[in-house]
Amino acid sequence: MLKAPKFWYDKKLSIYGLLLSPLSILWAVGIFLKEKLTKIQKADIPVIAVGSAIIGGSGKTPSVLFLCKELMKMGYNPHIISRGYGGTSSEIIKVNPDMNYTLVGDEALMMSNYYPTWVSKNKFQAFREAKKDGADILVLDDALQSFNIHKDLSIYVYDSIQSFGNRLLVPSGPLRETIKKVIKKSQIFFLINTNTCEDLNQRHFKQVLNYKISINQEIKEKKLIAFAGLGFNKKFFEQLQNENLNLVQLKDFPDHHQYTIDDMFMLLDEANKHDAFLITTEKDHTRIPSEFKSSVGIIYGEITSDNQHHLAKEIEKYI
Repeated sequence: MLKAPKFWYDKKLSIYGLLLSPLSILWAVGIFLKEKLTKIQKADIPVIAVGSAIIGGSGKTPSVLFLCKELMKMGYNPHIISRGYGGTSSEIIKVNPDMNYTLVGDEALMMSNYYPTWVSKNKFQAFREAKKDGADILVLDDALQSFNIHKDLSIYVYDSIQSFGNRLLVPSGPLRETIKKVIKKSQIFFLINTNTCEDLNQRHFKQVLNYKISINQEIKEKKLIAFAGLGFNKKFFEQLQNENLNLVQLKDFPDHHQYTIDDMFMLLDEANKHDAFLITTEKDHTRIPSEFKSSVGIIYGEITSDNQHHLAKEIEKYI
């Protein structure tokens, strides 16, 4: 995977964005045709799609886990449906946490630690299997752009750090579709670590969420080298810095990076030089070769809210 270009998040329009604008027009035409020519199918049980217009790193995966937790409080038995991005499987798989991430993808593997998670290229086959397995509601990870699926509810995840980037379509910017379009088709908006979004108004239902990382005392007392291969590594690194940790180095890898043995030896060498301890995200940890997992600490993160009651009432309107 490639790193997101820095100019995607520049406030001013860059020369790269201008040069790539003809390709962005082609992208927009392709999305328009795909949406118009795709036949929409409806599942037998309610479907909630969680996603954003941004490619990578907007907090969709922790938002899915937060939503499932709230649905369980409401009495539902949610199952997560993922396309298994980065995985090699072409079959329907109920993900087991002991599986290899190369088969089902790192995000699906991580989510399976918390809730029943299915991976399939054909989401409707996964819908049927999940229902047979006891699901009474389905949560689709990163599925706002799945045009062939009828969604009973669409939830947009807005992160205050990334926002909408430079507000341009791929490849000039990070947007998969226009801001206006994705807002129009979403009914609930998760605002992470902020209570405002200039593109939303009073009629939009906004749920303010907080993403917090948890760090045990043992890690806090060490010199640390943090590494990550996320859609937006800067966010993870800033969260660590806000905890006033003794960070010796920050190592940046591309999104969904498959850590090799050479990568790990390089990181361990750096840690030994500085008498430091390696830390990374829960999702990154799934992509570390098994023989190195015990040498790397996991920084867990969780989305929380102080106002779940209003969210539950709003969800019930649609399902």
